[in-house]
Amino acid sequence: GSFGAAISDGLSRPEARQSLQSLDDFVRGLRRGGAGSLACLLCGTAILLAIIQVVFRDDRVAVPKLIPAGSLCATQDDMYDDRKALCQMGNTYAYAYLMRHDWVMCAPNMPGAKILRGMQDKYGNFWYKSSSRGDVREFYNTCVPTCADDRDTYHSSKKMCLVGNDVARVWLQGDGQSCAHGTAGGQAVRHASAVVGDGNMWYRPQETSRVRELYKSCQSTCAKGDSYVSSEHCEVQDRKALAFLRGDGGYVCDDASPGRSSLKMERGGTRHTRFWYSRAKGAKVEAWYTSCMKQGGFKE
Repeated sequence: GSFGAAISDGLSRPEARQSLQSLDDFVRGLRRGGAGSLACLLCGTAILLAIIQVVFRDDRVAVPKLIPAGSLCATQDDMYDDRKALCQMGNTYAYAYLMRHDWVMCAPNMPGAKILRGMQDKYGNFWYKSSSRGDVREFYNTCVPTCADDRDTYHSSKKMCLVGNDVARVWLQGDGQSCAHGTAGGQAVRHASAVVGDGNMWYRPQETSRVRELYKSCQSTCAKGDSYVSSEHCEVQDRKALAFLRGDGGYVCDDASPGRSSLKMERGGTRHTRFWYSRAKGAKVEAWYTSCMKQGGFKE
């Protein structure tokens, strides 16, 4: 191949032959031994390095040289190899899809996808000709990350999924409910949420499978502080929520919240009216409690 030809050509050069002759003299001197052996060894090492430098001083030995894509490739995430005259795919979502990861979806039969699959190298890189950049760009545009739950939503501005699973969200915020402790999914959400820092629960789409496992471990319970009236029903005990529900004054809560609409009322006189809800709605009710505050807009 070109590599072998480069070595053969390099060894035929006069400076290479001269270095090889010096190396032969060194080996003869080393065989003779004596006090000069160490000096001969050091000298021989220098000669060998010189030979390598001469042999490989040839532009025909292919070394990838990636440069920014500019307008030559589909997007600025891709790189252009000016030796191969090819673009290397750098799109994270398209790469994950082609490598059969389960956290991203792309249109499977696009011409761009077929081009990339046909030019995958043995190292797992995907390539395409500059002339195909339009097809590849169209393929990239179909790729959308998936989240762990249908209630979770992907936000392209943050490149993250927002936790919409009620039970997990309430549990992660430390407000109650029940999920497994010490899971990789829980750690992933807490880390990403700390990075974003807006008070919501987030995770990277790459962590979808781990977060999905966290969700599987979650179970609805009564809201924190509420009591069970049966194995499937809970009674409101939160004093701020009760003051609002009974019209005692002093507190206001979000009257349009799904948690509020989950409550059922059992009349028994003004002070004895009871409110209960299905245990499956526990997370929604618990989230509703967090909206309750003193009249005047100050939370306790």
